[in-house]
Amino acid sequence: MVRLMLGLLEPNSGKAYLTSPGGQTLPLSVETRAFFSYVPQGNTMFSGTIRDNMLLGNPDASDEEIIAALKQACAWDFIERSPDKLDSKLGERGLGLSEGQAQRLAIARALLRGAPILLLDEATSALDIYTEKEVLNNIFTDSKIKTVVLTTHRPSVFQICDKIYRIKQHQVDLIQSSRDQAASF
Repeated sequence: MVRLMLGLLEPNSGKAYLTSPGGQTLPLSVETRAFFSYVPQGNTMFSGTIRDNMLLGNPDASDEEIIAALKQACAWDFIERSPDKLDSKLGERGLGLSEGQAQRLAIARALLRGAPILLLDEATSALDIYTEKEVLNNIFTDSKIKTVVLTTHRPSVFQICDKIYRIKQHQVDLIQSSRDQAASF
């Protein structure tokens, strides 16, 4: 599903579209990929500084913007304690960070990009439920992000979602909408 949204795959049958709040409809493709920020399950940190990694999301970002994104992703606390802060060096694939820290940096980079749709593919799986809840609450209160698509196996995440879909055996079913009283999982 994520690959379809990012225009990496085409549907076997039918069409997949992106519809704006104003009603404009565009077929999902390479051209619509700019509307998405994507955080995959595995971390995607590169060797270099934290600043270098953040600037991949937005090369023109100021330190203030980077720090704001890091705070939103609950990553600034551990970076601020480091003597080199944004200039702290990372090894390849985030060597020197825990998996949860690397996930929060990847989320911050995606937030810094500022795309209106954020795709989180098990992007909080290494976080404890309290940090996960704080990160997601921060994301959902960000006025720049219009849509968040989460893939998860954690039922605790469902509480924050407007709609919940189940994908099973090539079938997508809406199992709860914010207008529903309760979900049955």
